[in-house]
Amino acid sequence: MIKKTFIIFIVLFFTYPALYADYYYSGGKKHTLNKLKTNKSISTSNELTFQTQTGETMTINKGLIVSFSDQNVRKNIEQKYHLTFVKALSDAMYLYTIQNVSKTIETANLIYEEDGVKFCHPDFQRNKTSRAITNDPFSYDSWHLFDNWSSDGGDVNIEQAWKYTKGKGIKVAVYDKGIDLDHPDLKENIIAFKNYNDPNSDIPYSDDDTNWHGTACAGILAAVENNIGSVGIAPQASLYAVGYSENNISKDIEAYRWMMNEGISVINNSWGSYSAFDAYNSIFKELATKGRDGKGIIIIFASGNGDDNGVPINLDSQNIYDESESPYVLSIAASARDNTIAPYSNYGKSIDFAAPGGSTNSGIFTTDARGSIGYNPSEYNPNFVGTSAAAPIVSGTVALMLSANPKLTRDDVYIILKFSAQKKGHYMYDQEGHNVHWGYGKIDAGRAVEIAHTYGDSNLKNFAQTIFKELDQ
Repeated sequence: MIKKTFIIFIVLFFTYPALYADYYYSGGKKHTLNKLKTNKSISTSNELTFQTQTGETMTINKGLIVSFSDQNVRKNIEQKYHLTFVKALSDAMYLYTIQNVSKTIETANLIYEEDGVKFCHPDFQRNKTSRAITNDPFSYDSWHLFDNWSSDGGDVNIEQAWKYTKGKGIKVAVYDKGIDLDHPDLKENIIAFKNYNDPNSDIPYSDDDTNWHGTACAGILAAVENNIGSVGIAPQASLYAVGYSENNISKDIEAYRWMMNEGISVINNSWGSYSAFDAYNSIFKELATKGRDGKGIIIIFASGNGDDNGVPINLDSQNIYDESESPYVLSIAASARDNTIAPYSNYGKSIDFAAPGGSTNSGIFTTDARGSIGYNPSEYNPNFVGTSAAAPIVSGTVALMLSANPKLTRDDVYIILKFSAQKKGHYMYDQEGHNVHWGYGKIDAGRAVEIAHTYGDSNLKNFAQTIFKELDQ
């Protein structure tokens, strides 16, 4: 009897937390949350803090984001769950609050299971993680642009692309933090800025910001061609510096809608969380299908730099749901100078393309915040490393393609990039030309822009057929 009781105790001891753990729904999956202790009781707190299975800390308040697939049920659900309307985040997505924060997750899950509801989850507050690995300077050159290191260089063939355009007329956005607006290699191209971390501020970063990640990404994408410092992939593009929110998801939704209304064509996101939400996927779909007057905004995401030890993460894992996995964004892996996949670069079926991200002894040369507050003492960072560097290279390439041919739709851009990408790395690619490390291959800006220049509606069908013929060979 004692032995049986002991066994029951052991089973309950290990299963009780799992049975009664909090969770939320996103991406069609149930994601477990572990509640973290605070000094406040639940009855007196306006916020509750949790940790995800991947170690991210997230906070909830009384906010809920709800998207309806059937607007006819909206009023009944608002009344049934005593929801207070705050604002519309899109045509079918709304922000509400409830009365008691202790019921936020439970209410979200109950609403999620209602007929006519597309998704529902708390308006989580969470910190974004930049996807750069920055090291002390070694030696530098702009090998991602011009690589004479070997006959099969690690660059993206930019000289061929620049024969057609350098990005003039295209609006691109860097959604990030720490963008030095007055940097001599950026200020001529920055035409607008907005701060969604502090909407009342007139600068896209806080005064005590020590993370100048956005300055590095902006330089790779669109540093001015002015005979000093570095030069961007699209040096004549019009640059929007948009400071991202480190708080509620709803602020990110508002930021993306603002960028769409501003007529931005390409949005670079060199960050991620491994804990994405349906609200993001919803706004990404809207931008990708309705932006640019229906031609679609191209949204670029860095795929990530592995775990805390730099070991690549399989994004297909059960507990991972990253922003870069959305079908409405391009997920970018990183390659090293020798055309191998970077040792830290995440992998999975969601990877679309690879681009230079560098390694510890051969990073990407780019802009840095001026003075002692940046990554390095000078105005430039000679060794910016990570998928954070790879993403703006692709964003710049897309800006060049759209400058060469503004009529291109999002789907056109994707088809051309797939056709023009280089199959590198001595990896096996499947029948569709995809590999979980490289996606459809390494970006070739020269070939992509050349094809974009002559690409028209009349040859779409024939061009697509050509792609599949080449993939079969």
